[in-house]
Amino acid sequence: MICVKAPVHPLSFGVIKTVLQHFNLTPNEHPNDLSLSLRLLYPLDTKLAGKVRAGTTSLTDAATSNEQIRFFQHQRARRSYIKIAKYIRENFGPIDIQVADAGALDRPSREFLDAAVRLGGWSVQLRFDSDANASGPRFMPEEQALLAMLPASSRKDHAGHIVSAAFDYVNSGDAWTALNLGHLLQDVEQSPRVWNLMAIAHAMVDETVQAEYYYDRWSTSEDPLDAIRALYGKAMLYARHHPDGLRSLDRSEELLNEAYALVQQLDAQQRSDDRVVFDEVFNRNGYALILFRRGQVDEAIRLLRWGIKRLTQTGEKVAIHRSVLIYNLAQCYKQTGNLTAAIATYTELLDVDPYMPEYHLEAAKCHASAGNFGAALSACREAVDLDDNLASAWGMIGVYEGELDSHGAAAEAHARAAALDPGSYTHITNVVYSLILAERLDEARDHTAGWIHSALLKEDAERRASLGAEISVRQGRCAEALEQVEAGLALFPDSQVLIANRKALSDMQV
Repeated sequence: MICVKAPVHPLSFGVIKTVLQHFNLTPNEHPNDLSLSLRLLYPLDTKLAGKVRAGTTSLTDAATSNEQIRFFQHQRARRSYIKIAKYIRENFGPIDIQVADAGALDRPSREFLDAAVRLGGWSVQLRFDSDANASGPRFMPEEQALLAMLPASSRKDHAGHIVSAAFDYVNSGDAWTALNLGHLLQDVEQSPRVWNLMAIAHAMVDETVQAEYYYDRWSTSEDPLDAIRALYGKAMLYARHHPDGLRSLDRSEELLNEAYALVQQLDAQQRSDDRVVFDEVFNRNGYALILFRRGQVDEAIRLLRWGIKRLTQTGEKVAIHRSVLIYNLAQCYKQTGNLTAAIATYTELLDVDPYMPEYHLEAAKCHASAGNFGAALSACREAVDLDDNLASAWGMIGVYEGELDSHGAAAEAHARAAALDPGSYTHITNVVYSLILAERLDEARDHTAGWIHSALLKEDAERRASLGAEISVRQGRCAEALEQVEAGLALFPDSQVLIANRKALSDMQV
């Protein structure tokens, strides 16, 4: 058993780093395929960052904090947790962790341990008392230097370094540490750079109301570029990130146009600066999203083509800005039903950024819509070659294997998806469906005990009750088949699907 204590300091993942150090997993010592995942925990290590950027990684993952235009959400962090936890379990055997002083456990450490238990096979016990023998993390030199800057007596003198470090944490995906640093900075500095930091970090952890507060503060800066960028960020909250009750395309449009008017008021020399061009193009990219949502897809396509052409006239060192617009253009073509253009645009996108697994999955959907399930399956395989912890990718492989009548392979893929996303009811249902088609009825039946329950949505309950009934009928158990349907009707008595199935089963028994 490994006994660790939850440290009390602003840097997240203290418990996890202690565990990893027990297995000699550090920025300097680790397998190459863990570099990107470890960077989430060690964003200040410049050697590790350089290794990630020099490797086969997507433009999004390789972007520096100055280049970054996409910010990581929980799903991407969770994939890193799973990858690290699985590696340790597979290489070091059963993992038994005891966490002392667990009341101080930071949120991302809790989320890591949850993933490690559910998907990595770890055993974790939380204790709320202290243990003098429990281990704590050994800080890397960069972390020690940052911590030395944080006491109130020295914080103001080092504010610039702290802000820079905080954006490195944002860049890696650790918004929690960035927020901790931002709160400390606000004690000594109220400035656009701090409000920018806080707005982005709050948005990354889905605290969108707090994010809007800081976007509003940032937009009051006397520098028009600050206002342009803050208004754009706030507009994206209303277009994409706010919860349903707060989203508003009209409000997003107002904010984007307000920012665009500020761009147009800049003098010619300012507007020719590459950074301003990026702001202008991305403002119109945001407006293209609104047009897309409103069904004005042809106009969105026109704007995106203009933006891509405009970016090619800049000194863009990396194509990350262009890749985002190409992706959005492909989505527009798909929406219009022009699958030939969509597939060609995804091919162009993958030439620019071949290491982004999500792009391969979107291309797969287009191939599938065109009826080319072989190409769709190949695209999904390329995605899982890049990251085999994507539940959605395995689920799509299951669907496309099924379309090609490889139902056994489909069941295996759906099972992989279910293992990676145990909270989803769809994947297990798809496992059962594929096993039925593969004529493996006993295996299918093994998954159906107690699988109809009150947490299911109506469509899920209908599907599970119908599949369970089909297994029972095929095995000559018509009475049990009726029980499955009745279990579904107990949850949704108005289900016309299950009412019809009950009548059909009743007629069979007459």
